[in-house]
Amino acid sequence: MKIITSVVNNPTFIEIQYHTFKKYFKGEYEFIVFNDAKQFPDFTNGHDVSMKKQIQDTCNELKITCINIHNDHHATLDMSNRHADTFNEHILRYQRANPDKYLLIDSDMFLVDHFDANKYSEYDSAIVLQTRNNEGHLWPGLCYFDMTKMKHFELINWAPCPGFDTGGRTKDWLKLQLKHTPAGIYFIKHLASGSWNVNELPHNLKSNEKLIDFLKNDVRNANNPNTPNGAFFCEIYDDVFLHYRAGGNWRKEGMELHNKMSQLLKSCLL
Repeated sequence: MKIITSVVNNPTFIEIQYHTFKKYFKGEYEFIVFNDAKQFPDFTNGHDVSMKKQIQDTCNELKITCINIHNDHHATLDMSNRHADTFNEHILRYQRANPDKYLLIDSDMFLVDHFDANKYSEYDSAIVLQTRNNEGHLWPGLCYFDMTKMKHFELINWAPCPGFDTGGRTKDWLKLQLKHTPAGIYFIKHLASGSWNVNELPHNLKSNEKLIDFLKNDVRNANNPNTPNGAFFCEIYDDVFLHYRAGGNWRKEGMELHNKMSQLLKSCLL
């Protein structure tokens, strides 16, 4: 299996993913980082044009395969189209050239408990279903594809479309898959940001005091106007993946906050 993440601005996330995969991932895998950092001043990198080199250096230190993306044209694109361009023009092309089982994971998504990839082995894919305008599409932050048996992989398209952000065009693939019986899809459940609190924490994580402390003291809980009192900004997927969320600075909260938070997270998980 190949585990792929694309990193835009935080080498610490790479360290945490690297070590938590080693600790919790059961099975053989190759971890691959697509270096999507900008070499022009941008809010995603806190206007630090050395970020691409920092990510490359971190991968070199940890002996992780790092694929650098040429993305100067992203300066003219919005966030959704930047994201889709990285997936379609780089990650998707890599997958097609190297058929395998793939786990695609956001750079700010981390294992916090043991995970056996065989959980998905009887399926063609595992996805997080997103719904807009009564139509479903795939979320690019966490998905599993078994290209050795997956149907219609050539139709996967991460481009946005009217009413949808990144991944909107995957609705065409999803519609076709759902016509098959069985569809061969494992639908990944999750606790969505602002909709849950410590009482909904999966049973396997209830004794993880460091994680609970991090979740409770996340300053973004109170800074989210859509978050009820006591609800968490972070998310949990499939009971074992913690999604820090918004680590790409798309909320424009500033890299100082994310750097501080990622160090707290590193202390919590490592």
